Amino acid sequence: MLRGNDLDLVLSFIYLPLTRKVLENNLGKVKNVGFKFEEPYLSLIEKTINKISMDIRDLKKEMRKTGITVYDQGKVNEKCSYLVVCRGYREEFNLFPHLMKVEVQNYLNQYLLKTQVP
Repeated sequence: MLRGNDLDLVLSFIYLPLTRKVLENNLGKVKNVGFKFEEPYLSLIEKTINKISMDIRDLKKEMRKTGITVYDQGKVNEKCSYLVVCRGYREEFNLFPHLMKVEVQNYLNQYLLKTQVP
C-alpha cells in the first residue's frame, strides 16, 4: 500500500502530464481565437507549461531514485487503470475520470496562481 510521499509522487506523475496537455490544448485555442491582447494569455500559458514540464522532469528523477514506476493500463470498466511498482511491490490504481477532471482543475488553479508574468 502506497503511503505518504510515495503516493504523492504517483498522483503527481498521473496528474501533471494531464494538466500540461490541457494547457497545450488551450494554448492552441487561444492562438486561434484572436484576442485583441492575446500576448498576456499566451505568455501565462506558456510559462505555466514550462513550469509543469520542469516539475515533471524533477518528479521523474525522484521516482527513479525511490524505485517507483507507473504504467498506464488504459480504461477498464469506465475507470482509468494504472499499475504502480514501488520497490518490487505491485499495486493497481483505478481512478474515475470525473474525479480526475476535478483534480486536474485543482492542479491548473495551483499552477496558474503561482505563475507570475512580469
